[in-house]
Amino acid sequence: MAARTRDQEPPAAPAFVAVVLGFVTAYLGAVVPAESMVRHILLCAVFGIVAVLSGWRAIAISGRRIGPRVWAWVGIVIGGAGLVSLVWQALAITTHGAVPPPPWAPYLPG
Repeated sequence: MAARTRDQEPPAAPAFVAVVLGFVTAYLGAVVPAESMVRHILLCAVFGIVAVLSGWRAIAISGRRIGPRVWAWVGIVIGGAGLVSLVWQALAITTHGAVPPPPWAPYLPG
């Protein structure tokens, strides 16, 4: 019976990816351009999902190390907030104002 090999990936790597992509997601979720909106929404969704999954991966492999866990949670929270922001704006755009627009997007019809 073969012994199980240890995971050699450092937990700080996916935590770093989660934080960086979390900030990208937050920016893309807060600013939705009128031109190429579908591409923008798809990119933001992909970045947000990868940020959250990278954060969960960092938490799963970090064991008892506190630093990577904290940064992974920071990335998850920021990426999740960016995804929520994106969904809110996408709903406001697709429903033509039936869903009230977020307060940081004054250009959307309200």
